Amino acid sequence: DGSYSRGPLMLDVKGSADDSRYYISPTYKIEQCLVRGCHKRLRVVHTIALKEGGAEVELLRLAVYKEEWMAPSHLELVSETEESPLKPISHEKRISPTELVGSWKVFEISATAILDDLEEETSAKRPSFVYLCMETLKRRRLPEVPLHFVDADALDLQDVTVLWLPGGITAYVDTKEDDVLTIGFGWYFDDGTNLVMERDYGADGKLLEVRSKSEVQRRWTDDSV
Repeated sequence: DGSYSRGPLMLDVKGSADDSRYYISPTYKIEQCLVRGCHKRLRVVHTIALKEGGAEVELLRLAVYKEEWMAPSHLELVSETEESPLKPISHEKRISPTELVGSWKVFEISATAILDDLEEETSAKRPSFVYLCMETLKRRRLPEVPLHFVDADALDLQDVTVLWLPGGITAYVDTKEDDVLTIGFGWYFDDGTNLVMERDYGADGKLLEVRSKSEVQRRWTDDSV
């Protein structure tokens, strides 16, 4: 449907990068895109820096681009009215953490990278991938929530520190207990659907997996027919 995840196949976690190529430390850009309805798409670009041989991950910049395809006839109408059909993302609604709590039906497509035969000198070459589709039921719970929620707060939703952005956007850079680095974002809609794109890197800096998810919130009870 046009969704994608772009980024390096390997991150430098051994401290072997040429320091002359970087101002402070090795930096990487991960661009991810989600498409809804074949005519709207959201692109999120994470810029991260690795320090202490990958022991520390710092989010340097987060760029968000919301785009919409319009027919030529629509463009003529816009030129006549001189009004933009898209409003700034900052003017859109900010999602509340409680809206993600509950049971979700998750349809996931994952691509596992095969990098065993890929040498560092040829890391720019596209590797082979193993694809998997599955359907699961996910239950999100919300830990203790402060009495008030403001823009500057960062809540921990199921052990992941999330940036809650306007437009129903959630973005995160998280390191799990097994030293797997996950970079991803979600796009929530009021109809109870949530699109997710994630990218995993292992402790050795190699790309492990890319996941695309379509989540549907269960808004019915088990007693309903």
